Amino acid sequence: MEIFKKNEFWLLVFSGGLLYWLFNPSVMMTLVMIIPLLLAANSKK
Repeated sequence: MEIFKKNEFWLLVFSGGLLYWLFNPSVMMTLVMIIPLLLAANSKK
């Protein structure tokens, strides 16, 4: 479970979500994408 503490992992999740959102924009996806970004900002390296 050490990978969930790395901010690079959450930024990768955010990047994938951003690419998906560019082609299928929706309000729900926007709210879901905020979560990995916040986790990346708060996690330790």
